[in-house]
Amino acid sequence: MSFANTALAGMHAATLITTLVAAGSTLVAAETPTIPCSVTQPIKAKPADDPNADPFGYGPWYINGDRTIWAGWDATRLREGWNKVLWIRPQGTELRVSGRRLDAVAPPLTARIPCCYPTGFQATGLIFPSSGCWEIKATAGSSELTFVVEVKHVLAFEPDMD
Repeated sequence: MSFANTALAGMHAATLITTLVAAGSTLVAAETPTIPCSVTQPIKAKPADDPNADPFGYGPWYINGDRTIWAGWDATRLREGWNKVLWIRPQGTELRVSGRRLDAVAPPLTARIPCCYPTGFQATGLIFPSSGCWEIKATAGSSELTFVVEVKHVLAFEPDMD
């Protein structure tokens, strides 16, 4: 086989691999859960102002029954990978966040919660290892919030249209 034919064969192999990878991504993106995801509906509400933060404005928020824990900002538009989520929790309490996928086996979400926010405001990073139906639980002191969201799959080259 000549150098030109070998190079051409390599290009065809690379094209085939690229096509298979692209087809695999399409299949993953088109994958639908076998269990319907009963998502929690966010509430349009305005939390109390925090003297150490800009006004939060009206929702959408996920809010517990006694209105002591609120999850907002991007909590209603979660994507596979890293997401910034704003929380309001009782002042002086430690926020803990966990999550599990409901429609498939997956590692739990990873919550990055920085230290030492002195008031009720708390910014976090939530990292979802996969798209799908997720239950998120947050606790702070004796307060608890649980909600269910559909975490979207976004391809690296797909623009965010939200």
